Amino acid sequence: MYYERSRALKRRMRAGETTCGAFLSFQDPGAAEIMAGTGYDWVFIDMEHSPFDLKSLQHVLMAFNGRPTVPIVRVPWNDRIRIKQALDLGAEGILVPMVSSAEEARVAVAACKYPPVGVRGFGPWRASDYYRQTEEYIRTANDGIVVALQIEHEDGVRQVKEILDAPGIDVVCLGPMDLSGSMGMLGQLEHPRVVEAIERVMAAAKDRGLPVCVPMETSLEAQIAWAHKGARFVVTGEDHGLLRRAAADALNRYRAALA
Repeated sequence: MYYERSRALKRRMRAGETTCGAFLSFQDPGAAEIMAGTGYDWVFIDMEHSPFDLKSLQHVLMAFNGRPTVPIVRVPWNDRIRIKQALDLGAEGILVPMVSSAEEARVAVAACKYPPVGVRGFGPWRASDYYRQTEEYIRTANDGIVVALQIEHEDGVRQVKEILDAPGIDVVCLGPMDLSGSMGMLGQLEHPRVVEAIERVMAAAKDRGLPVCVPMETSLEAQIAWAHKGARFVVTGEDHGLLRRAAADALNRYRAALA
């Protein structure tokens, strides 16, 4: 059945469960298979800040076949064409960056949905098993796709209530670094104004029963602190960060042992 794993994830989110995922930036299918087989509830495939093209995206999406992990693609921008291409290749969720107005939120949601709910063009060649399951795909696509919007500019914070009132949103993501930059204090994530802005978004999401994600790699303690504040869509790491730390740890342990 199409979108069985993404619909199961949505049910868990609506029930208030906390889910855990990670970021995939490497374009290698082997790296994708490792991430897909680890046991994450979902994985963000990052087309915004990584050198993915459509062919490499297709290859890593194939690595999620037969796994319970939901592949969610962060597209480079709020562009209905890029969203359509990712979904046609088999993405089961879309993360749209830099949503700063109610109109931008409605545009993003509409791009993920077929008419009459949205404006997505029809052509799910891989997503529908190369049109072998077209009828089933049409029946399940609109409800199955996970729609996540990223608020990462002070304009979005000012309009957060109007943004989150757009129907069809499943997850609210923050972007603390870009948010702090838009406020003239890039990287000052502990600044009271930045903290207040983040808490304002989290409060609006909580009022609407929407899970919040802070999609950046931080310490375990920081992520737990976010979770205690209501971030129920938890990023546990990024592929390059996991490799970087594991490599450094292994090198240091061996050097210490050999000494």
